[in-house]
Amino acid sequence: MKTKILQMGADNFGAGGRSVIAYNLTRPLTDDFQVDFLAIGKLKNPSFHRIIEENGGQVQHVKEASSKIKRLRNIYSILKKEKYDIVHINADDAIEGLFNIILSKLVGAKIVLHAHTTSSSRGKGFVGRLKMLTARKIIKFLVDYKLACSLEAANYLYGDTDLSDVAILKNGIVINDFLYNEELRQKVRENLNIPVEAIVLGTVGRMSYEKNPEFIVDLIHTFFLKAPNFYFIWIGDGEERANIETLLDEEIKLGRVLLLGKQEQPAQYLQAMDVFLLPSFYEGFGIVNIEAQASGLPCVVSSAVPESASVNSNFYRLSLSDGVEKWSDFITSMSYERLPYGSREKIKEAGFDIEDSARKLRIIYQELAK
Repeated sequence: MKTKILQMGADNFGAGGRSVIAYNLTRPLTDDFQVDFLAIGKLKNPSFHRIIEENGGQVQHVKEASSKIKRLRNIYSILKKEKYDIVHINADDAIEGLFNIILSKLVGAKIVLHAHTTSSSRGKGFVGRLKMLTARKIIKFLVDYKLACSLEAANYLYGDTDLSDVAILKNGIVINDFLYNEELRQKVRENLNIPVEAIVLGTVGRMSYEKNPEFIVDLIHTFFLKAPNFYFIWIGDGEERANIETLLDEEIKLGRVLLLGKQEQPAQYLQAMDVFLLPSFYEGFGIVNIEAQASGLPCVVSSAVPESASVNSNFYRLSLSDGVEKWSDFITSMSYERLPYGSREKIKEAGFDIEDSARKLRIIYQELAK
C-alpha cells in the first residue's frame, strides 16, 4: 500500500510559484506515493487536477467557508477521514502554517513544513510580531521535518539563528522545458505581432504587491519614451491587474505591452524575451529566476532575490533604492546576448534540476514513513 501524502498550501496551480514547485517536485514520486493536494475555495486550473488524478492522487476540495473556524473544521474532517501518513505544508511564514500544523498533529500525521519566501504581509506591527514569534516557538515542537527553498527563507519562517536542523531543498525545474529554441522564439513573436528587431522585456509573476508592479509600470513608461522598438510581455494575474491596465492603457492599446494573464506554459514566452525583470520587494527564491536563466536570458532582479538564485553570468541584482532611472539606464546599456549554450549543465551543477530535488524529497518521505 502506498504512503499517503497531502500537499497543503499549494493549490494555486499554474499561478503561484510554490504550487508549481510542489506539483513538479511530487510528480516523479507517484509510483511510490499517493500524493493528494488540498484546494480551498474556487478550483483553479482543472488540467492540473486531471494530471494529479491520472497519477493516482486526489484533489481534496474545501469550499470557501463563512468563517475561519468552519474552514478549519472542514480541513480537519478531510485529514481525519483520509488518514494521511505525511502532511507537507507549504507556507510563507509561521503564522500561515500554524493552524494546518496543529490540525495535522491532531490526526497523527508526520509533518513536513516547507518555507518558500523571505517576507510576507503578516507579522507587521507589535501585535503581528508577537504573533509571529509565538508561532515560530510553537511549530518547533510540532514539526517532524523542516524544509526551506533557501537559507533566507529558512531564517524568515523558522526565525532561528541555528538552522542546522533545516534542510535546503532547492527549487528545481524541468530543465529541458526552458532551454533556448530560436525557432520557437520566432514563432511566439510572430503570434504576438512583435517585430523581429524589437527589444522585448518581460516578467512572470502574480500581479500583487510583493512583485512590485508599480515599479514595472514606471520602467515601462520610461522605456516607452526612450525606445521606439520596445515591447513588454507580462505573464501573470492578480489583484493589481485592473490598476495596471489603467496605468498602461495607452501602451496596451498600441500593442506594445501584452498582458497575457496566467499561462500554464510560460516557457515559450521566455523564449520571446530579450531581458527578464523581477523587481520584487521580497522573494523566498523565485523559481522563475532559474527558468529564465535556463533559457539563457539576461536577468535584472531586485536585491531582495537571494544571491543563491544566480547561476549565469548575465544575472544582475540591483537595489530598488537606485530608482527607476538607474534601472532603466542599466538595462539600456547592457548586452542583450543570451547564454544558450551550457545552460543545462550550469543549472544542473547548481542543484536546480527537478529530478535531483525530487530524489531528495523521496528520501525524506521514505524516512518519515518508517
